[in-house]
Amino acid sequence: MKKIIPVNIAHVMCAGLVVMSVNTNAEDLSQKNAAAIAKMQEQLDTQKEEAVQWNGYFRAGFTSNDNGSGSGNTTIKAPNAGGFYRLGGGESNYAATAFSRKFNTSSGAWAKAYFGLVYEDRDARRWVFDTQDKTIFMDKAYVEMGNLSFAPDATFWAGRVNWSDDIHILDRKYYEIRSPGIGVKGLDLGDGKMDLFVTSHDSDSDKTYTDENGTTVTYDDGARPRTHTLGVEYRTGQWWFTGSLQTNSDDSRYSVTKTINGVTGSYTGKAATAGAHVMARYTQPSYFGLTDGRVKYVAQYATGTSAAFLGRHGDTNQSNDDGQNYRVFVDGLATFEQWEINTIALYQHKEDVDFDGSENTWWTLGARSAYYLNDNVALQFEAGYNGSSYSSAMVKEEGGLATFTFAPTLKLKKAFFSRPEIRFYATYAKFTGDYNASSLDGYNKNDDDTFTFGAQAEIWF
Repeated sequence: MKKIIPVNIAHVMCAGLVVMSVNTNAEDLSQKNAAAIAKMQEQLDTQKEEAVQWNGYFRAGFTSNDNGSGSGNTTIKAPNAGGFYRLGGGESNYAATAFSRKFNTSSGAWAKAYFGLVYEDRDARRWVFDTQDKTIFMDKAYVEMGNLSFAPDATFWAGRVNWSDDIHILDRKYYEIRSPGIGVKGLDLGDGKMDLFVTSHDSDSDKTYTDENGTTVTYDDGARPRTHTLGVEYRTGQWWFTGSLQTNSDDSRYSVTKTINGVTGSYTGKAATAGAHVMARYTQPSYFGLTDGRVKYVAQYATGTSAAFLGRHGDTNQSNDDGQNYRVFVDGLATFEQWEINTIALYQHKEDVDFDGSENTWWTLGARSAYYLNDNVALQFEAGYNGSSYSSAMVKEEGGLATFTFAPTLKLKKAFFSRPEIRFYATYAKFTGDYNASSLDGYNKNDDDTFTFGAQAEIWF
């Protein structure tokens, strides 16, 4: 028979208290550790958010042609056209870098500073930091502030900014704010958000300016434009509307030297003193309702000072007093199975922008496709035609340029706008009408077709 050991109630109670105390201490320690870890994570997040951030873009490589000539940094572009098909036809070397740092406060208010530089290679053989010719220059230097007590949803900014939207396939920015200024973003208005800005762009000491199409403008002393712009942007749903009014401080006359169909003439323009720009953009969240992707429909119009460089606010050339400039385009991106395709259709017309009687028309149709063999290898194809004309009251030239590019490409993932990319490319170009290949190294005015090839790395981050 087993012996029954009597249980002391006091002993049981003491043991229970000890266990409860141990559990309580463990729970307290666990809570303290969790709080310490949470605080440490918060500090790490703050340090990460306030650390200096580095962003940038560059493309770098080489181009050669069937004559054995290095094509330098020259673009394969139709005269009098506002863009070119950039896969195999763009500048070889270009770099932009930007640094930013955020500053937080216990109240939740924050500020962020930005500083950026741009490098343009004007000698493809050497990456020369030629500051005298402004090969490297300050691109941006501005400050943003947000979550301020009187306007928690708005972001205020001031300084030298460079913001833009572009037609990627054509390497053409259609809307830009690139000037010193001040503004506010994100103001509530109806179902959307409104931005306001004022910019002021000073003239420089240059008395002459040659634009991308070879038109040379010579100013009288002090006639280089100093523009002031008041602008507004409004976004609601898939719509984006912009408008701006601009003034120029000098209405002096200027002279224009332009070669049209081999005939060089000198013309006189009267500087516009005011101008306006309007734009409407609608983004369809599919490719014409046929497949995944998106389509941007854009219409723009500018007059007076704003007509010199359509869509640009600040850092602009002079415009004739009666100048008008308008543009419409449809920019689509489609995705299906192993394919992605970027398409573009554009028409632009300028009247009296350079001088009274001048007319410039540019239109283009083109596409770039990418077929993915796997996640890291794509075969890119690009084909496009740029048609253009330029005329004065006495003479006219008209022609076009067809380009065809094949580019085997290495990528990190299957996405049209993912970078970095390493690509080899080969491009065939055919000039038509009054145009020829004399602007490209290794060719002359008797050549109307070219073959170029090269390799390039491109990245943005």
